Amino acid sequence: MRAAPPFELTLGLSATERVLLALLAAAVAAALAAWVWSHVDAAAGPAGRGTWPWLAVVPVAATIGACIGWSAARRDLYLVRWQHGHWTWVDGGIERDATVQPKLDLGNWMLLVLRSQQGAVRWVSAGRQRAGEAWHPLRATLFAPGAVGLEPGAGESTPR
Repeated sequence: MRAAPPFELTLGLSATERVLLALLAAAVAAALAAWVWSHVDAAAGPAGRGTWPWLAVVPVAATIGACIGWSAARRDLYLVRWQHGHWTWVDGGIERDATVQPKLDLGNWMLLVLRSQQGAVRWVSAGRQRAGEAWHPLRATLFAPGAVGLEPGAGESTPR
């Protein structure tokens, strides 16, 4: 079996992915605010408090949620290298031994988890367009038989 050639790839969230995470956080915050406000409105009696408070509470909560979602989706970039049969991860100028595992594969886009030997974990995305020439070696390395963190010979059984 041939091994994948050495390559390096810069991984991180794109602007589109950060916007989608901000929209998701905005929708969650708006739904929670609407739920809480419905209880406050119901406590006011059958007439409620009117529609104007609804038009203020829900958009304000959505805006706060979007800001939190945008800031939580970090713009950090990580350099990942595949060399000599193992992964290394460069973060802040420090190169660490690591493992890279695919968690979601949509064909042209993957969600990956990076785990360093020191215990740090980062979730990153990789797309075909952003990866460029490294896309095929990345997929070949991740999906090769026995590529999920097994050491050579770890899956073999000895006859008794």
